[in-house]
Amino acid sequence: MRKITIILCLLSCLSSTLFAQKELTVGQTVSNIALLSTKGTVYDFRAQKSAKGFIVVFMTPTCDHCIMYEKRVMALDKKYKVKGFPVVAIGPYGDNPIKYPLDAMPEMKKLAVSKGFTFPYLTDDNFKYTFLLGIKQTPSAVVFQKKPNGLLIKYIGKIDDEEDEKKVPKNKFVEQVVNKMLQ
Repeated sequence: MRKITIILCLLSCLSSTLFAQKELTVGQTVSNIALLSTKGTVYDFRAQKSAKGFIVVFMTPTCDHCIMYEKRVMALDKKYKVKGFPVVAIGPYGDNPIKYPLDAMPEMKKLAVSKGFTFPYLTDDNFKYTFLLGIKQTPSAVVFQKKPNGLLIKYIGKIDDEEDEKKVPKNKFVEQVVNKMLQ
């Protein structure tokens, strides 16, 4: 009985490892992202014809760090949208108001309106892109470059190196990546 239990446990671990979706990394491509926005419509990345790429920021309404970054995220959108790299925010918990009532779509909508977000705020169904892109904390950014076969991942990580909104960051990681792509 003990051997059977051990074998079943090993098979279970092995099968979950084999069938788990592998995280994507810089240099890999996502065919497309299409998610429900706080405006009630589906935002389809490939349908954004004027975009050269996207600055995607994973953020939630109740995360203290996200709250401190709201103005910087809006500034990124203002600066780079006109250059073809709009900001798109994704709420990892947006589709689950039962488990995450303060971070789900109703609160995302309130936040987007009250802060005057100039960018789409999308909900990630069942953490699909959160897991696929290896997002472990918020806020986190992903920079995509639009290619004929999809969205090429150019960066995954922090927006910059300064969490305190009253201090000026020394390294603006997202801006550095996008500026290099615009050269």
